Amino acid sequence: MTAAAVAAPADVIIDGQLRVRWSERPDGDFHLESPATELLRARRRFVDLPWTQLDQCHGSTVVAVQRPGGGDGAVGDALVSDLAGAVLAIWTGDCAPVAFATGSAWFGAAHAGWRGIERGVLASTVAALRERTNSPISAVLGPCIHPCCYEFGTPDLARLEARFGGAVRSRTSSGRVALDVPATIRAALAELDVPLDDRSICTGCTQARFFSHRARREVERQVMAVWRMPKVAEPTP
Repeated sequence: MTAAAVAAPADVIIDGQLRVRWSERPDGDFHLESPATELLRARRRFVDLPWTQLDQCHGSTVVAVQRPGGGDGAVGDALVSDLAGAVLAIWTGDCAPVAFATGSAWFGAAHAGWRGIERGVLASTVAALRERTNSPISAVLGPCIHPCCYEFGTPDLARLEARFGGAVRSRTSSGRVALDVPATIRAALAELDVPLDDRSICTGCTQARFFSHRARREVERQVMAVWRMPKVAEPTP
């Protein structure tokens, strides 16, 4: 399918101003190690504004974006900004992309794999936003792997279950022990009094739409872009 044939993706609008968009296969590969020209072309097709896309490492470091495009390629797993026209981008193969709205100018985005959740990336993102605004925070979860496709090791699962509760334990479609990533995120955010709007689809099951490292060992990555549109200047009378 050519780029011209790809239908424009729908945005989720939060608080009437914040836009969240998740890519699918036809939108291209957003792996940070993709050739620079190809990555730039994919970004411009997807959202034609300055991007900040981190070198993610399954940690809890939060990068504050102070100018559109600032910090692009920096090491970290979450972003916050109050700038219109700045795209906060989280790239994933199966991990969960989480967008944060505050009702104020501030917004955020986090890369939440199980290691990052355990290491506190969601708590760090919420704390960074609460340092900057008193407005209530809400979150939206995008495509990620679901328990049907996510067989999980018992020692790690036991530790996550002890930390976040029994809802994180599930079964794969073949009956093996699994981690429920959306349930883990919901539990982690509930501790922080942050409501979650779960828009997730399983990246493992939905081969026609999403890349999956876990289910298919694919090296390509999708992306979540979060931004506020710049205000259009009023015409001079």
